[in-house]
Amino acid sequence: MTLMIMENIQNRIDYLRKELIRHNGLYYESNNPEISDSEYDSLAKELEQLEKENPLFASPNSPIKKVSGFVSSSFEQIKHSSPMLSLDNTYSQKETAKWYERIEKNLNNKNTGFTIEPKIDGVSASLTYINGSLTAGATRGDGETGEDITENIKKVKNIPHKLKVDNLPYFFELRGEVYIDKSDFRKLNEEILRSTGQKFANSRNAASGSLRQKNPQITAERKLRFFVHSFGKIDGKQFESQSDFLQYCRKCGFQLQDNFKICHSLKEIMDFMKIMINSRDLLHYEIDGLVIKVNSLQLQKELGYTNKSPRWAIAFKFPAKQATTKLNRIRVQVGRTGIITPSAILESVTLAGVTISHATLHNFEEIERLNVNEGDTVLIERAGDVIPKIVKVVKKENRGFFKPPHNCPSCNSGIVKENEEEVAYRCINPECPAQFRRHLIHFVSRNAMNIDGFGKAAIDQLLDRKKIQILADIYYLKYDDFIELDLFKEKKTNNLMKAVAVSKKCPLSKLLFALGIRHIGEKVSKIIAKRFKSMDALFNASIEDFTRVPEIGSILALSLKEFFENKTVRNVINNLIAAGVNMIEPETEQFGTQFDGKMFVLTGELKNRTREQADKIIKSLGGKVTSSVSKKTDYIIVGANAGSKLKKAKELNVKIIDETEFDVLTGKLSLIESTKF
Repeated sequence: MTLMIMENIQNRIDYLRKELIRHNGLYYESNNPEISDSEYDSLAKELEQLEKENPLFASPNSPIKKVSGFVSSSFEQIKHSSPMLSLDNTYSQKETAKWYERIEKNLNNKNTGFTIEPKIDGVSASLTYINGSLTAGATRGDGETGEDITENIKKVKNIPHKLKVDNLPYFFELRGEVYIDKSDFRKLNEEILRSTGQKFANSRNAASGSLRQKNPQITAERKLRFFVHSFGKIDGKQFESQSDFLQYCRKCGFQLQDNFKICHSLKEIMDFMKIMINSRDLLHYEIDGLVIKVNSLQLQKELGYTNKSPRWAIAFKFPAKQATTKLNRIRVQVGRTGIITPSAILESVTLAGVTISHATLHNFEEIERLNVNEGDTVLIERAGDVIPKIVKVVKKENRGFFKPPHNCPSCNSGIVKENEEEVAYRCINPECPAQFRRHLIHFVSRNAMNIDGFGKAAIDQLLDRKKIQILADIYYLKYDDFIELDLFKEKKTNNLMKAVAVSKKCPLSKLLFALGIRHIGEKVSKIIAKRFKSMDALFNASIEDFTRVPEIGSILALSLKEFFENKTVRNVINNLIAAGVNMIEPETEQFGTQFDGKMFVLTGELKNRTREQADKIIKSLGGKVTSSVSKKTDYIIVGANAGSKLKKAKELNVKIIDETEFDVLTGKLSLIESTKF
């Protein structure tokens, strides 16, 4: 190995050590990390590999050989009865399987059981009880010594101050995670944003900042919770296994996780891992992985420890929900109601198994709050299937924040805020091409006029060729107009023309939603149509007429009145009437009352009917259809490829039926649905 190569390796090792120490301080001391957990782990793994391959440069003071953390001088110190170690990590099922096989080999294939439970994305803490009374609470600190947070720990509501069980150990040091529920975290961030203009980047930072307050009353207001997961030193009590210890803690009054399992094979572990990967977003608290432990405490003792981790436990880390990347450009778009919306174009990064290149910025007030601009390095977050969002700026390249434009990016007209309470800027030109395009896309969508096959590409081409200049032009398009479009052939063209013709018969409720009235969604459109019955009645209605509908308040009533008083709207409606579009809401035929008060959810692909048809059948029998599963749900109707709703229904013991069972419940009604629905 040449001297130059060795110098490069030494320089890289030195750089990684400094970076890990710096990021430790940002994470544990400042609660203001610049990189995500997975990015930190990647740096640590690289350093570990370099030190392993180049023992000449290894050091006992390397950050990878120490427990991450720090002890603040703002608090008194408490020395732990035994070290609070961190866990080694795996990032794939393959790596987890290798760890399992290594454990089995080291234990000579003894009949080993394992516990597996979610890894809470919170803050480690230890609790000390003497004769059953809570006497001390501490952070993990540097693993050997922690911060004395006793008064703050006592403000965590689900931590008992006195243990009420028989045969209490004299000295009992418990360890676990302090965390904050997702709903409480959202409320806390809203309060913090109102008072300081800033937000916590994630729930872990919120829990850490709340636990280390100098004023315990602030900690009490933050609604922190605690899950116990292990122990340090116990005098006067012995346990045979991790599961025995946890059950004893439950008797003592501690909260345990519901998603806890004892496994006796690698297959059982892998099966549980798959379940938790798919259901992590259904939990009411954040988790970032799973912790797997040898269940027998005697076998744990045989396996022992490294300098910083137990050999008998491993943390399987989920794909990251946060990552850092560069914000290359801020794109400004115009919505169908004229709202000017900024979005972020990012340097591509992989997050939660998905390549991310765009993120939402919500509005220009959010941009100002984040103090974000093009070229900045940002922390992004993706939860479940939600569009990624920018959490904060971690490195500024451009001074200040991105300012809203003075003119519409589509038509160059002026943009305004209608009043001081408005967050969004709006293009004031009703003939703005971008607004019209978005309006067309909404008008033909499934929940609006339901013109299947009329996609964005077709709309863009028809607009470019000036085949559509007003909304009603959709109903005058001919075969030749469609067949010339990209990827259109005879069958696709004929199907689309049929869909256009059928959409003329849509009820008034669908047309109202399709028209995109400000503040009026699909549900309110149905209520309005059912109450007023016809378009003529709506044009003649007063604000008082609208407010007599229980679901319509003053804001919605004003929006409706302004819409139907608009001369442009009158022209649009007249043109649609001339094209043969229905303006009446048909009477809903009631066939029975057997579903009175019953709540239904539809999921998966139905074979014998559309979801809309099933929806109408249920309502005609007095039932209601909702989009989400809850304890109030009576039935979930399951089609092919059902997903998370089915899983939640099983967890809540909701009655699950398929289409055949649905036919039995509805009786002869299903036989006439083709003509009635």
